[in-house]
Amino acid sequence: MHNNAIDRAVLEIRRPLVEAIKSLSRRTSRIRTAWIKLMGRYNACAKYPALIPGFHPHQRLRDFCSADPKTYREETENQGRDLARKGVPAECAMLAVALYVETFLPYMIPNDTQAPRWRRALIRWSSMYQFFLMSGYAQHAAEEMAILTDKAAQAERRAQAFSVELGEAYEKERRRLAQDLHDEIGHDLIVLKLYTQVIALDLKKGDVAQVRRKLKESVSLLKHALTGVRHLTFDLGPAIWSEQGFIPAVRLYTRQFATRTGLHVRFDALRLRIKLPLHYETALYKVMQGALSNVAAHAGARNVKITLASRPDGVVMRVEDDGRGFDVGSKLRRPPHSFGLRAMRDRIELLGGTIRFQSQTGRRSAHRGTIIELHLPLPGTEAAV
Repeated sequence: MHNNAIDRAVLEIRRPLVEAIKSLSRRTSRIRTAWIKLMGRYNACAKYPALIPGFHPHQRLRDFCSADPKTYREETENQGRDLARKGVPAECAMLAVALYVETFLPYMIPNDTQAPRWRRALIRWSSMYQFFLMSGYAQHAAEEMAILTDKAAQAERRAQAFSVELGEAYEKERRRLAQDLHDEIGHDLIVLKLYTQVIALDLKKGDVAQVRRKLKESVSLLKHALTGVRHLTFDLGPAIWSEQGFIPAVRLYTRQFATRTGLHVRFDALRLRIKLPLHYETALYKVMQGALSNVAAHAGARNVKITLASRPDGVVMRVEDDGRGFDVGSKLRRPPHSFGLRAMRDRIELLGGTIRFQSQTGRRSAHRGTIIELHLPLPGTEAAV
């Protein structure tokens, strides 16, 4: 609606509205009481506590008769935005205006010659009032859309950066595994090949003592190679996962981790009473690996507690240690030093979940240590806010 048209419409109906308000000034409280009572009959709208206290049609009607049209429009749009922010549906705001007019009209004196003019002015005012409110709702929706668009753009940029970093990390890990296979297992297998050739020659010579010694050394090399294989598969994910399930795999990992690091690790999954999707299990396992790796490398902790639990809206995992802690905000602001934390966050957020890092530093702190807590929504539910 053009501003000039608004100004003209305001001027056309302002005088009869002023007359109507003046005529009914003694009945204002009665009209408002009747309006609130009528609103109470509509349960779908009455359940919004912000609607009635923050909604004053009679005051807005008075303001219409005195305020500058531009100011009135801006204030009414602000009211619409405020109602939208408080979660009041637009249809309830429209209903509130319509019911106010319905309540107001019967109090106009039927035999007064001005009553028809007042009624027309009141109905036109309600239409303008509803239009301005809807404009406020539309502005709020546009603001929310802009925020969501910005968040989506940020998430896309972060996902792209994470994809690059993840590719680099995978390449680095692939090279490390290749190096480990070559240096440890490959070396053992080469020596075993030479030993078998030497054993074959010793057998031809009948040198049983040398055969016995070489066999003993071969067994030692095989044990070393098997240990190397176990360590590699330990890092990649135990075979027990596919054989016996996710929880036994996590228990095995935590036991082996405790043996290797000397940390006391407690794992509690008694409250996990659902079967998780495979991609959830993978995400939880990788986050747990990353969290434990950070504890071993940086925390200086003695104890770690891992808790897995299901809730009506999802599954929660919590990793808590009693280490020295760190400044979470500072860490996350330094990408080269926070890849592990950001990898956990992005892995969980890509599944629609949330993750929280909480850490306390200082020797005198009673709650020193770090907590990593994540929530993954179950299929068919929404992510927790």
